[in-house]
Amino acid sequence: MRTTLNISDALMDDLMRLVDVPSKTKAIELAIQDFIRKLKRERLKKVYGQMKMNVDIMKLREGELSE
Repeated sequence: MRTTLNISDALMDDLMRLVDVPSKTKAIELAIQDFIRKLKRERLKKVYGQMKMNVDIMKLREGELSE
């Protein structure tokens, strides 16, 4: 998708230097992907421990070994 963005030169220079890729497009894509991963991790952390699961890990492992 083609998009026009107004990003400060200093911010773009920092991003390009840190991600070490040759194009601005690739640098922005990597930054967005990293941000999305971070948000997903934060959401998972919020729900961690809130779900009750009755799982027998030994039965699960035995099933993996028998396949």
